[in-house]
Amino acid sequence: MASTINVDNIAEATSGSGVHIPGHAVQRVRTYVSNSSVIESTSTSFVASGITASITPKASGNIILIDLVLSMVDCVSDTINIKMYQLIAGGSYAVMAGAQDYQIGIQSASRWHPNVFSGSYTATSTSALTYQPYFKSVGGGNVRIVHDSSSYSLTLTEIAQ
Repeated sequence: MASTINVDNIAEATSGSGVHIPGHAVQRVRTYVSNSSVIESTSTSFVASGITASITPKASGNIILIDLVLSMVDCVSDTINIKMYQLIAGGSYAVMAGAQDYQIGIQSASRWHPNVFSGSYTATSTSALTYQPYFKSVGGGNVRIVHDSSSYSLTLTEIAQ
């Protein structure tokens, strides 16, 4: 026997507690730039890209999905390594757990390739979370995480648990 519930509104029972349906998106934050200036480096140590997005989880235990899209990564004269870093509750940036040599990258002077990262983090509190990709040149040659006049986006989605 199938059941049907018809409603016009769903309201939280306790003010400020929110309505959470496990598996559904609670909120989404997106940083998008359609016509960026070049973001480049010759550093052989990871440097901040300046591409950031922040989210404040509605509940501890919820999943944060992190999706980065770089439309034109340009390895002008070297190999680029990229890792996603996170800032928790105003502390300091640290690489996300599980990253090995790199989470994304392009090898050996490839020009103008798209690159993506998809990761997740389980919120341990309701403190603000900020994400930012860091990148480096493997051998000290010029690499661009964002090519001049290209686009990028960093999207954070909170999923209720």
